[in-house]
Amino acid sequence: MTGNPSIGRLELLSTFKGKITEIVDFGDTPIGKRCDVFFEGDLSGGKISGRMRGVDYILVRSDDISELNVRAAIVTHDNINISVEISGYLHEGKIKDAFVKLMTGNEKYKWVTSRIIVGSGTIGPEGLEINYFFEP
Repeated sequence: MTGNPSIGRLELLSTFKGKITEIVDFGDTPIGKRCDVFFEGDLSGGKISGRMRGVDYILVRSDDISELNVRAAIVTHDNINISVEISGYLHEGKIKDAFVKLMTGNEKYKWVTSRIIVGSGTIGPEGLEINYFFEP
């Protein structure tokens, strides 16, 4: 094998700007601190625009890295529902979504179900901002 491995060129799928609407704290468990973080916000730019809302089932590990486990729903600007599943990490305010899975039965958006999608963003006092990229 020669050359560098590559997954190709990534394009912007959408930018999420949102806010946390509720936090349910379960305290320190045997495997780390657990909380559910509910969120909602807008998606714009790229190929998908609309609103996304959901919940992140967070586990804060002893090394202070948070494991993210998101279930959410997107309602696009043209009123199509897309199911969202995200696994990733949060550390020092930086979000790394290593696995983003979108699902829909709608023909217009069905192409997203077979794409490699990753996200990167931040969380701070002003809220969440995450850019999602896909391999076309």
